[in-house]
Amino acid sequence: MRNKMLLKIPPFLVCLVSAPTLAQDMNWSIESGLGYESNVFHAPDHSYVDTSLVSTRPAGVAVDPVEKEGLFVPVDIQVDIKNKIDNSTNFITGMGLDTRLMLDSDLSDATATNVDLDLGVEYLFTRKMKSKRIKKTGNAYIGAFISAHNQVYVDRDSGLPKTTTGGTSLSDKYSYQSVGLKAEYERKVKKMEYMAGFVYEDLNYDTPGAGAEYDHNLTKIKLGMARKFSKSTDLKVKYSHSVRDYSKRYSRDVATGTYSSALNDLLQYTYDAVDLTFAHKVSKDFKLYVDMGNSTRSDEFEGYNDYSKTDFSVRTRYKYSDKTKIRVKIKTSSTDYDNAYNFDDNTRGSKENSSLDLDLKVEHKWHKNKLYYVELNHADCESTDDRYDYTDNILMVGAKWEY
Repeated sequence: MRNKMLLKIPPFLVCLVSAPTLAQDMNWSIESGLGYESNVFHAPDHSYVDTSLVSTRPAGVAVDPVEKEGLFVPVDIQVDIKNKIDNSTNFITGMGLDTRLMLDSDLSDATATNVDLDLGVEYLFTRKMKSKRIKKTGNAYIGAFISAHNQVYVDRDSGLPKTTTGGTSLSDKYSYQSVGLKAEYERKVKKMEYMAGFVYEDLNYDTPGAGAEYDHNLTKIKLGMARKFSKSTDLKVKYSHSVRDYSKRYSRDVATGTYSSALNDLLQYTYDAVDLTFAHKVSKDFKLYVDMGNSTRSDEFEGYNDYSKTDFSVRTRYKYSDKTKIRVKIKTSSTDYDNAYNFDDNTRGSKENSSLDLDLKVEHKWHKNKLYYVELNHADCESTDDRYDYTDNILMVGAKWEY
């Protein structure tokens, strides 16, 4: 497995977040355990003929995928530091590391690592009650962040690093570093809660041995509101609009499904999403959630990669005892592409995807700072494009320390 230094925190930031003149509150958590995955590279569960390369058409290439299973160690570390500037203003620093280490060296390319650093200022909205108690009514946040993502681009069918037909490596294609700005606002007014957010991110991808880099800018606006109907029932609605504007990647045309730097525009995707969550506390120990969402993507050149996606899920949280909780989630998803072809081959029909996910998690709190868990995830993804048709199962046992 390749080890990389993803980012280095400048010394002045360490001094800033530990300044003795500010009251400081630090929370940190470490989560780890042992996991098993039945299909680590998401290989299709059947043989197929691949015609995605124009040079191989019309016969294509016969592919016999191999599903690979293995054990891994998940690692999730989070540190949050809050420096109190005054009674309503805090300077916040957040640092996170998320990865999973494959125990079989032959599967090390299935490892993906994320490192994040957030720096920002939080302002708290408060109201003085008749009892003279101070009640929080909302908050606003503005800050900057740095992120790094390290992932090997692999061939799903074999689990080997991706290459061109000529043998040129494409393995670095999905790794990137990014910087950005983020702002969030939440405010409660009686039984209503209003939310808004903004994100701007500049993503700088590694240069592959061949083909276009995925460098692009992301701009995202979020709006939302929540209404509490009773002590046990509430409803939340969220809307988001985002644009991914690529600087070196070109669009595909509708007629052939191919792209050309000479004839086609640079790729730009626009996303719009609406999500609704209904929550109801059935009893003191049992809570039910229903989530519904619809999102669309628009390819701004000729609409080749336009799609409409619908998600529906049911979640439950059951408090078995004071120390044990059971969480269950069932989710279905369906994606229809208006113009895209299977294998990007205009003789193979239009592309459609659907999936069914089942998640089950049991948590047992050992004491106030430590809990154990067992988690099962099942994913069944179906696609008319055989490259993305697969099933996968993950079983994990682990522990989380939080202070």
